[in-house]
Amino acid sequence: MRAAAGGAMERGRAAPHVARAARAAVLSLLAALAGVSAGTPARADLSDDAARVARMWSLSGARVARLPPIFLEHGRARVVAIDPPAGPARVAGAAGAAADECLTAAFLAPRTAEFTLSPEGPSGGVPALEGLIHRLRGAEPEDDRRVPSVTGVAAITLCGAEREGLRRLAVEVLSTRSAFDVVVAASSAPLERVEAILPERASGPVAPRGDPGRPSEPGPLDARVARAARRAQAEGAPRVAPTDMRASSIGTGQFSVRLPEGCHRLDLMAEVPSATLRRATDLDAEAREETTGRVLDRDRSDAPDARLDFCLGEQGVVEVPFLGAAGPVKVVLSDAQWPMSAFVPGHFGARARGNMAAALRRRHAPAPRAQAIAEAIGAQGDTLVPVQVEPGRCYFAGAALARGELRALRISVEVGDRAGRDDAGENGESAGVAFCSEIEESAALRVSARGGSPVWVVAVWPMD
Repeated sequence: MRAAAGGAMERGRAAPHVARAARAAVLSLLAALAGVSAGTPARADLSDDAARVARMWSLSGARVARLPPIFLEHGRARVVAIDPPAGPARVAGAAGAAADECLTAAFLAPRTAEFTLSPEGPSGGVPALEGLIHRLRGAEPEDDRRVPSVTGVAAITLCGAEREGLRRLAVEVLSTRSAFDVVVAASSAPLERVEAILPERASGPVAPRGDPGRPSEPGPLDARVARAARRAQAEGAPRVAPTDMRASSIGTGQFSVRLPEGCHRLDLMAEVPSATLRRATDLDAEAREETTGRVLDRDRSDAPDARLDFCLGEQGVVEVPFLGAAGPVKVVLSDAQWPMSAFVPGHFGARARGNMAAALRRRHAPAPRAQAIAEAIGAQGDTLVPVQVEPGRCYFAGAALARGELRALRISVEVGDRAGRDDAGENGESAGVAFCSEIEESAALRVSARGGSPVWVVAVWPMD
C-alpha cells in the first residue's frame, strides 16, 4: 500500500514538470514559426528587385550604379541623364576595349505600371521633317525608337559609338502614375537580361500594338450641318440658327453670339480640306459668358466636331473660342434653341434660373406646367428640406447653384422606403431627381454642396 501510494505521489509530483516541459516545447515551436514568418518577406519590393539586378550584373564583372528613385505622373515625360558608372573595368580584356564598351540602363517600376523609354540621340532636319509628315498622316514615324515596358521593366543596351545616344533617356508614363528604380551598368559585352534575373517578371510574347489608322473623316460640312439641324428638330427644338466664320491659319477662332434665354445646343463643325497632306479635324471649344467669363460648357473630346449644351436665364452674349480646325477653313456654329418654361422661377437670379432649366433638360423632364410647390435656399454643407406631397402624384426636384463656386452638388430624395439621387456632372451647376408618392404625404430632400461659398436653390414641381 505504501509502495503504491508512494508511486502515486511520485507521478503526482512529476506531472507539473511534464506540463511545463510541454508548454515550453510548444512555445519554442511557435517562436520558431514566428521567426520564419517574420524573416521571410511576403514579396520583394521594387528596391529589392533593383538591388538584385545590380548585384547580378556586378558579379558578371560590370561597373554598376543605381540612380536616385524618381516618380512620374501620367502624361508627364522626364529626361534622365545616364552617365557610365565610374571605376576601373573588372572584365578580362576590357582595358583595351573601352571604345567598344556597352552601356545599359534598366528602369524598374511596379508590375502594373506601363511606360516607354526613348533615347534622346542627335537628329537631323530630314528625320524631324519625316516625323512631322508621319504625324500629319496620323501614323507614327518608322524610326520610332521608343521601348515599351513589359511587366514594369524596360531596358536599353547600346555598345560602341552608339552608346552616346543613351546619355539622355526620356521616360513617359502611360498608366496613372509610377515610381522608378534605375540601374545603370557599363560592361565589355551585353549583360544578362533583366527578365532572366527576375523570372517572376518574365512574360510571354507581346503582341504589337498595331496601327489604329488615320483619325475618322467627318464628311462634307453641309451634310453635317443639315444632320445636326434634323437631330435638334427631332428633339423638339423649334429653331436652329447657323452662323459661320473662317478659322485662322492655325485652325483657331472665336464666335461671339447673342443668345436669348432658354436652353441651347451649339454644334461646331469645320470644313475638311481637300489636300492630301493636312492636319486632322478635331474641334475643341468652350462657351462662356462675355460679362462674367463663367464657363457654361466645355468640349475636349476626340470627336471631329464639338458640342456644347447649356441654358441661359436671360438674354446675353456668349463667347465660343475653338481650336483644332485643319487650317484656314470654314467653321459653322449651329445653335439649336429650346424655350424655357414660365414656371421656372426667376426671383433667385438669372444664373439660378438657367441652372434650374438645365437640371430639367439634363434629366429629360417635361417642362413644368404649374408653379413649384416648394422652394428653398441653402449654402455649404448638407441640408434637409422636408416637402409635403400628395399621394399618387409624381414630382421633379431640381437643385441649382445661384452664387459662388461649386466643386460638388448632390440632391437626394427619400419617399417611404424608396430613394433616388443625382449628382451634378463635370463643370455642372445643377442636379435633379424625379420621384412619385404612393400613399406617403411627405418626402425628405437632402442637398449636399461643396465649394467656394456656394449658394444653391431648390424647387419642386408637380408632374402630370
